[in-house]
Amino acid sequence: MQELADQIWGNSRFHDAAALAHRTWLARELGRPLDPEVTMEEAVRLMQASAILACSTDPVHRRQAYRSATMTYEVVGAKTLPMQQALRVVLARLGNFPALETREDVGAAAADLPLDLAIEEMALSDRRRVLLRDRPALLTSFQHDLWSKLGEGRSVAVAAPTSAGKSFILQGHLARVFDEAGECIVVYLVPTRALIAQVARDLTDLFFGTEAAPEIVTVPLDGDQPLPTRAIFVMTQERTQLMLAAHPEMSAGIVIVDEAHSIADQGRGILLQWVVDDLLRRRADAQLLFASPGIRNLDVFGRTFGLDSVETLPSTEPTVAQNFLIVRVTSSRQGEFSVSSIEPGGEEALVGEFAIGQTIASKKERLVQISAALGKGAPTIVYANGAAEAEDLAIQLADLFADRETTPRREAVAQLVAQSVHPSYVLAAAVRRGVGFHYSNMPAQVRQAVEDAFADGAIDFLVCTSTLLQGVNLPARNVFMCRPEKGRQRPLEGTDFWNLAGRAGRLRREFQGNIFLIDYDEWKAKPLDQERDSDIVPALQEGVTQRLEDLVATMADDDGDDRKPDGDLETLFIRLLDDYSRGELPTTLSRLTAAGVPSASAERVQAALDEVVEVLTLPVEVVRQSPNLSPHRQQSLHAALLARAGTEKASVRALIPAHPRESGAYASYASLLRLCHTHLLGLPETHGSHRYHALMAVFWMSGAPLPKIIDSAINYDKKKSSRAVIRNTLDTIEKVIRFEVVRLMSCYCAVLLQVMDEIGLSEMAGSVPPISLYLEVGASDRSMISFMGLGLSRVAAAILNDAAVNKNMTISEARAWLKDATLDAYELSPLLVEEIRRVAR
Repeated sequence: MQELADQIWGNSRFHDAAALAHRTWLARELGRPLDPEVTMEEAVRLMQASAILACSTDPVHRRQAYRSATMTYEVVGAKTLPMQQALRVVLARLGNFPALETREDVGAAAADLPLDLAIEEMALSDRRRVLLRDRPALLTSFQHDLWSKLGEGRSVAVAAPTSAGKSFILQGHLARVFDEAGECIVVYLVPTRALIAQVARDLTDLFFGTEAAPEIVTVPLDGDQPLPTRAIFVMTQERTQLMLAAHPEMSAGIVIVDEAHSIADQGRGILLQWVVDDLLRRRADAQLLFASPGIRNLDVFGRTFGLDSVETLPSTEPTVAQNFLIVRVTSSRQGEFSVSSIEPGGEEALVGEFAIGQTIASKKERLVQISAALGKGAPTIVYANGAAEAEDLAIQLADLFADRETTPRREAVAQLVAQSVHPSYVLAAAVRRGVGFHYSNMPAQVRQAVEDAFADGAIDFLVCTSTLLQGVNLPARNVFMCRPEKGRQRPLEGTDFWNLAGRAGRLRREFQGNIFLIDYDEWKAKPLDQERDSDIVPALQEGVTQRLEDLVATMADDDGDDRKPDGDLETLFIRLLDDYSRGELPTTLSRLTAAGVPSASAERVQAALDEVVEVLTLPVEVVRQSPNLSPHRQQSLHAALLARAGTEKASVRALIPAHPRESGAYASYASLLRLCHTHLLGLPETHGSHRYHALMAVFWMSGAPLPKIIDSAINYDKKKSSRAVIRNTLDTIEKVIRFEVVRLMSCYCAVLLQVMDEIGLSEMAGSVPPISLYLEVGASDRSMISFMGLGLSRVAAAILNDAAVNKNMTISEARAWLKDATLDAYELSPLLVEEIRRVAR
């Protein structure tokens, strides 16, 4: 069969017919029928060829078999000939059984297949059928391989396209584990808070109604709270490090690293590697799963963690095909443009020319008008370069759809937006017209509500930023891009581009997805000419290799007059220092040299650390609690606190951060943040940002509703538009309060506890509140934190906390209280009621 497949592939007539079918399908998709189209005779030959190519071992042949067969079926239909049966044969031979559910007639065609083909499909499907929670499921070849390896307890590194169905298998494996196991702890590492919310909700739904379902824990537990014996901890690496520090006895039998390519992401990548190393140190036989799209060198994970047991499982066969379409503006004044199809590395073919009668001179006009013209009627993602641009595009799209009436579903989302952010937040008005936007600094429950509304069709246009690249599962039929960037002035290219392109096409809903590349000739990078996958280098290795001189200078505290603190280098410094203190530096350096780091570089790191330990008096176990702040700067803060503390309890008490709801909280935080700014960040004493940050921290930690915080900001800064103030406030909370202030306060408290111990007043340690946790979650009442620990959003938790008399409930007590709560008594939007009921069930 392979020889026959090779002959077909070498026949130019096959490629001509496949190209015509492709153009015909695209022209119909865009409302521009071709003349001539594919004839029935050509369609039959294409289906026959596709059925043979589907048996090939060449992935290029197999991808073309899928594309040609699905397009031919959709172009000619099944009225004249049983094309649905032919397509079913191709999909079964490809092992793409989930795609059989895309069209009803294809799904029902099994009963009409000729006997020999029916027997063939039965044989193929029997090898791919498994039981998930006692229900049969047909898997793709990739899914079945992953399911089998995980079931055998193997550690696996997986690289697969967005639509490959990794999450489905992973959730099935977790269900299998908890159905069979008694005590079991799983750590599920994700890169963003947005993914925490998404994964936690998926797992909650997965285990709904299950006897002895595991706890889904998303908020770090204090050291005085007992660890559950059956639990899945869904957390970022930062939250996981807090958990491990608070619970030295914690270990995990399964460790899942989602979006594992983020191990190359500078300081956070170093911290991710550090956390996984810590987990392996606690339990060396843990099962690991590294999951990511687009990694070529999957063996990097086994090498990085010194494990020979990590098997690699790449998959290049997507379950949905993507069409790339280049859009060129031919008259910006009259709104004329052409659309051409192109295959990566191939030639263009004109699909059609369009005139919309609207000016499309600017980038925003082109994204709005062209996406509205070509994407209307189908779920469409429009990519924006940042939050402000996302809002601009959404506002203009909503204005374009001014004749649309709202629906109860859209109105529910708009009410949630007003209650969770602010009534003036432009998202509320846009959603009422079927348009949403999505960026990282939005509250998690608002982002989730927008995603849900898009997934169920309540809104059909969604403007997204690079947040979509961080694992958020949000497929669409169409994706529009125009000179896309990631970050400031960095063109979107390589793996990031292919990751975004992979969002086009929804498994079980359509066979194809479309990616429209507007002004592609003017893009700074040409991602269609770049590899779909790439080699990654762990950030720890990259730092030692590429930034050795800066690293050594950071270790020596040779900042110079103009060198600013570099959190990435300081994280690398502390990671290596921690290894040094544990006696594990030789192992780390040995792994680095095995990965290609020059031995001379490793020797310089060793020598620099030898000098550091001669001058560093602050214990490393204190330093490691603040992994992105220089040990030298931490030592400077230590000296300042030691001098202020003296030996009197009153002096020490003055250094303890106040509880957020104490009357002196603002003054307390302003004072300690000023110390942190001076000693940890090197800011001059005249720098006044500590006062604003202290005020925002008090609001945030006391559980104040976000609309109230934003109202205060609007009243304070009347020169700016409310839209800008809202966006800036969200940015301040996410980037300053929940990151910058968290790391400063965390360091301050760790150093203060060390000072207490040194001067013989360690009994006062219990008076130091867990400020870092309060800042991270935006709450300081234990009951509110427990409600959030159950998976509720901050806004829902705050409303329930206000209603509860007991402000000190544990998670189990909060769950019991929630089951008896009368939700009608509270002022809750419909989606908040739905959210609470989902958790309470």
